[in-house]
Amino acid sequence: MTAAVAVRDRTLDRARVIDFLAEYGFVVFFAIWVVFLSITTDTFLTETNLLLLLRQASIYGIPAIGATFVILLGELDISFGSVIGLAGVAGAEVLLAGGNSIGAITAAVAVGVIVGMINGFLVTVARIPSVVATLGMLSIVAGIGIVYTGGAALHGDELSEIDWLAGGYIGPIPVPVIILFVGYAIGWFVLNRTRFGTHVFLTGDNPQAAFRAGIGIDRIRVAVFVIAGALAGLGGLILVSRVSQAQASFGADALFPVLTAVILGGAGLQGGRGRIENTLIASVFLASLLNGIILLGVDAQYQQIVLGGILIAAVSLDRFRS
Repeated sequence: MTAAVAVRDRTLDRARVIDFLAEYGFVVFFAIWVVFLSITTDTFLTETNLLLLLRQASIYGIPAIGATFVILLGELDISFGSVIGLAGVAGAEVLLAGGNSIGAITAAVAVGVIVGMINGFLVTVARIPSVVATLGMLSIVAGIGIVYTGGAALHGDELSEIDWLAGGYIGPIPVPVIILFVGYAIGWFVLNRTRFGTHVFLTGDNPQAAFRAGIGIDRIRVAVFVIAGALAGLGGLILVSRVSQAQASFGADALFPVLTAVILGGAGLQGGRGRIENTLIASVFLASLLNGIILLGVDAQYQQIVLGGILIAAVSLDRFRS
């Protein structure tokens, strides 16, 4: 009996270590990375560089809010890369036609909402697995953007109307950084303090039990895909504001860092488990990797190798934890 108890205790201890590493291990590595850069560079901890780092984090951190909601459901949305590109094109077209920044934001978010709604219906009505449905939408949306623009970039002086979105300040804080933190604060409140958030966790953890409890799981799924699409659309317009042009392919590089941030933050791929605040920390951590690589004078292309290794490690720990 004593031996059995000892084996059980060792198993529980090992499980606790794996659970901690899967959810908070990157925070420890982040702290070590910050200390390392602080010692080896003179500029990492300067105000200018830290604000630049947070700007970089906002580009992928804002779409990662919606991606976190989707993964908490036990689903996967990989269409947001194309949504970022097409939404940016839609917002730019509004400006080039003489519209204002409000119209551009509305157009960009509307593109994301429409794609998100289609994704939701494909998953709930057509009963297509989310990874397949959103993979198809990834291609369709990208194709629409390329056909519409002819593969060319959209640019013009009219795009300066949204310069404030990526380059403006409220006090000493850049606008995209404020959007980033406000977005996560709202996301945290929704997930942790509302009935909708509770239903998201319950649906992701056990959809059959959630359905028997009277939760409209299909409505929850559609709503979450719409949220993810809207945030991807907003992220697309912020990217356009940052580079002062729009191109349908702009979101092609977003898929990897966004999903890496969500999974690295500890959101379980099986659904029902995760903390959105960890996604924010992971987004800043990933931005600090690129920032640090540049400050150290290393070729930025090595970031892809690092991101790939981080994603594999995060998924492996999630599997061990499960």
